[in-house]
Amino acid sequence: MDICIRADGGSTIGMGHIVRMLTLANKLKINNNVFFVCRVDKPLTNKYIPGINLIKENGFIVKEIEENRLKQDIKFIEADCIITDSYDIDVEYFNIIKENFKLSGCLDDENICSYYNVDFLINQNIYGNELEYTVNEDTKMFLGSKFVILRDEFRTKKKQKYISKIIKDIMITVGGSDNNNITQKLIDNLKRDKYILHVVIGSGFNNIELLKGYECENIKLYMNANMKKLMDLADICISSCGTTIYELASCGTPTIGIPIIDNQELLAKTMNKKDLIKVASIDNINNVIKSLTYEERLKLSEKCSNLIDGLGVDRLVKEINNMF
Repeated sequence: MDICIRADGGSTIGMGHIVRMLTLANKLKINNNVFFVCRVDKPLTNKYIPGINLIKENGFIVKEIEENRLKQDIKFIEADCIITDSYDIDVEYFNIIKENFKLSGCLDDENICSYYNVDFLINQNIYGNELEYTVNEDTKMFLGSKFVILRDEFRTKKKQKYISKIIKDIMITVGGSDNNNITQKLIDNLKRDKYILHVVIGSGFNNIELLKGYECENIKLYMNANMKKLMDLADICISSCGTTIYELASCGTPTIGIPIIDNQELLAKTMNKKDLIKVASIDNINNVIKSLTYEERLKLSEKCSNLIDGLGVDRLVKEINNMF
């Protein structure tokens, strides 16, 4: 089966859509021909370049469509199946792909469209079953944390994470891009305390040189980071509230979530309500860290470790292959 994956990533959008679709693509390519379709701007800028580059680095072909011609040109893409992971969708878009592809599906996080005219819909979030989607009678629904798409390094169960009595090593990760300089603000708020900060720099960051000026014995920067290694090292992690939250959960790393864009609010609220993470803002991050007791961190780690079994991507690939 020829499978087209429709997703974008870059300085404005972030890299979350690309990262999780690459994970799915790497499993689908075992029995299928998989390629990506990405939007481009003219002239080409960091709005889309980081996502396209990451896809190519992973060995996939990228077909480009001008950003203002997506609906007109997507119908000319030749594939049996199309899977869309994007917020740039609406009823018209889904009607077009339903008409032009034998099999159509989408990944969705928030139920942002009034009607999903697709053959299958995936919402991997822990609240996925609680959203009321309008779909066709025969649309297959893959909802909830049973279908979380985790990269291979996070799929293997290990012994329970050791939780230190004191907080020394703090990981900071806000995603693949950081247009609002959240990383810098967090460093400024925490650098006076006696923590070692392990700061992840995403490929879509625009202020890398500025952040390099902070490097010292207690502030370490990581580009092309080994995320699993850092999560295992960290006593706690301060993270944006996207897919990284699930990777942290699989490691059992106590996490303070900061929703940095509106579409992360629901996951942050749900995870906090279920006592899986703590939620903070840039302004109160110091107080939240200092109030986080050893017993609370132990509880967060134990609950998160049991949230995901790591088999979500295998379940999805089996279902998609069986549909064609």
